[in-house]
Amino acid sequence: MVVTNNLRFKTSPRWPIRDLLRLWPWVLPFMLLFLLGTRGLNEPDEGRYAEIAREMIEDGDWLVPHLNGFAHMQKPPLIYWFTAASFRCFGLNEWAARLPSALAAMGSVWMTFFITRRLWGHHRAHVAAIMLMSSLGLFALGRLLTPDMVMCFWILASIAALVHGRAWLFFIAMGLGFLTKGPMALVVPLSAALGWRFAGGLRPGWPWFRGLLLTLGLGLSWFVVVCLRDPQLLHYYLHDELLKRVASHSHGRKQPWWFFIPVLLVALMPWTFCSPRVIRQAWRRLRTGTWLARHGLLAGWVLPPLLVLSMSGSKLPTYALPLLPALVILFCPPLVDVYRLWKIGSTAVALWITVLLASTLMNDLLGRQASVRDLALNLEQRLEAKPGEVFLCGTRAHGIEFYLRQRVGITLGEADMMLPPSTPASALLHDHPQDCLHDYADKQAYGLMLDDCFKKHFAPAGWVASERVGDYVLAVHERPVMTASAKSPPTR
Repeated sequence: MVVTNNLRFKTSPRWPIRDLLRLWPWVLPFMLLFLLGTRGLNEPDEGRYAEIAREMIEDGDWLVPHLNGFAHMQKPPLIYWFTAASFRCFGLNEWAARLPSALAAMGSVWMTFFITRRLWGHHRAHVAAIMLMSSLGLFALGRLLTPDMVMCFWILASIAALVHGRAWLFFIAMGLGFLTKGPMALVVPLSAALGWRFAGGLRPGWPWFRGLLLTLGLGLSWFVVVCLRDPQLLHYYLHDELLKRVASHSHGRKQPWWFFIPVLLVALMPWTFCSPRVIRQAWRRLRTGTWLARHGLLAGWVLPPLLVLSMSGSKLPTYALPLLPALVILFCPPLVDVYRLWKIGSTAVALWITVLLASTLMNDLLGRQASVRDLALNLEQRLEAKPGEVFLCGTRAHGIEFYLRQRVGITLGEADMMLPPSTPASALLHDHPQDCLHDYADKQAYGLMLDDCFKKHFAPAGWVASERVGDYVLAVHERPVMTASAKSPPTR
């Protein structure tokens, strides 16, 4: 047994401790980039984000994101910029679409390493990195095109700057996090800073006033520009995206207050078994008052943000991602069998990859999250043989636009319009399914819709279910054939 920095390590005689602990930087890129592009883009999120980035390149408008030709201002643009830049470098494909999330996941592991090294020392930092990179939460979200992993990286970068005393980097990283996904990028670092300060870890003299002005200047820059161009957006951001999302259930994401506790325990797998030990240690420190500055940082990092998330009226599992690294640092065991650590971590990663491959093979079982890639490729062949019009009815499966490289018709409720549409975009709108039936009655048409919508509206009208994937149906309407008698004028 070796004792280093008050952290005890055991190892197998097969490998020296140093080599085992320092192996993770070589494994990390392989783990996150391997098979990154094998799956089709999952609906609705990945298809939507990829299509927005594709249209950003196609239109050349990098200020106002567009989705199917309509201005899509719900999220700040940093994730779209990163994805569009990846498309420019590597082409329009799934690997390039997910690359920003994978790179952000790698960066998050490195930031966790730097934070832990500062708080507990070099060896425990290696353990935290190994535990985080093999956790289910990081593996899953590091392979999905969503803003959450990128925002998590900026949050970790700001906390790393905090513990290393780099004030301006702290404020810059928070601003970039806000420009990725909004206020949570401020809540977590500022809460961690308060815990660090109250526990005596933060040195006085930080430029808080000027720093927060810099943070807000970076984070609000895009919002200010688009609101000056279209003042009605100000009410939308303050009322719909902030107030209603936090204080109401209007976004359809209502969950019980304890929702994020099981989410975090699942995200921590396979390291969840450390929970009882951590709870006992926290209770003992609470009773004896033996809190150190690093414990204050972790408490501020986890507890107030978890309370804010639990009180919010809008809850999704991905919202808890920035808290995962703090729990990993907290869960680092004081007695580490390095060989067993790698054995558990590598087994977990192998299991996650197996599940990933299984999800690719069982795409039809994913319901509304299924990828429409294969359906889109088959539709492309159909369009070459029989050109026609394509539309979405009652669904937001925007991956069809990404794979076909074109805009399609869409029903009004799924267009997500925040601003009056342009004339070309208006031509794509249909009020409801019956409007689609009327508009395409005399045309060769292909409609992507949910199975319930097809059975209720389109099957009775004679449309044919050509293909199915998940909960989606590709409905086909053949152009009516004009007979000779119909073509000739009536005789008198």
